[in-house]
Amino acid sequence: MKFFKIFNLLLPLFLLVSLVSCDKIEPPYMVGGQQDNNGSEEVVRKFLLEEFTGHRCVNCPQGSQVAKTLKEFYGDRLIIVSVHAGFFANPLGSTFNYDFRTPEGNEINSHFGVMQNPIGMVNRQEFEGSLLLGPGLWGSAMAIAAETEPDFSLQLSVSSASGSGNYLLNAKVEGLNNLELEHYLVAVVIENGIIKPQAINDPDYPEGYIAEYEHNFVLRKGITSIWGDKLRDGGIEQGEVFERDYTFSMDAQWVAANSYIVAYVMNQNMEVLQAEQIRVE
Repeated sequence: MKFFKIFNLLLPLFLLVSLVSCDKIEPPYMVGGQQDNNGSEEVVRKFLLEEFTGHRCVNCPQGSQVAKTLKEFYGDRLIIVSVHAGFFANPLGSTFNYDFRTPEGNEINSHFGVMQNPIGMVNRQEFEGSLLLGPGLWGSAMAIAAETEPDFSLQLSVSSASGSGNYLLNAKVEGLNNLELEHYLVAVVIENGIIKPQAINDPDYPEGYIAEYEHNFVLRKGITSIWGDKLRDGGIEQGEVFERDYTFSMDAQWVAANSYIVAYVMNQNMEVLQAEQIRVE
């Protein structure tokens, strides 16, 4: 896949952007094609983008466009969770009266000291000395993640519990290498295709917002604790398999067909080492 290695090296040239608080991002965001891993039995390293955003942040639509463009390129290898938390996620007035905040999102936002939007973390790993990255650096950080060998395989299956309104999640984790530190499995629910107003700084929208904006990858709830379910005490041995079952429910207002379970394995330093997602139904 020489093309993708070359493209990953060139990616920073397309995505370098300067950001300030509620920062503005100018196009172009990226050029290139999509990497398709469908049909391959080889375990690949997938990576997690946690995008911190808010429906009242006027430059966040441009950050979300960067995430969307990267998703189009990396396909299933990129898992995105959009965390609405902080000042710009607070409901306000009649236009922005809805609330995407969650206890889990608020906890992550506070723990990592998020003070501006749009901003994000790629695998919760530092890039160029920073953990919190502006959208212009997401692609560069992902280019490194894409060349990293996986330490885990992660398989998910989901089914509805007949007549209960609940869903059952099965997660199977296998260690591919001998690893020190303790490791944790985290599972959350996200939803796509939510049509609600979004603030924007764009002359095409003189009222200052898009009335029918499509919000995607929105964090809805945790299935596990946001800090995870510990796989075992101590390190992981190569070939060791862990299996977990969880029951969870969906809010009546959420669209199950547009919702996904996102799961990831992180170590005790909270670095994400593998990620996966599966549609709820």
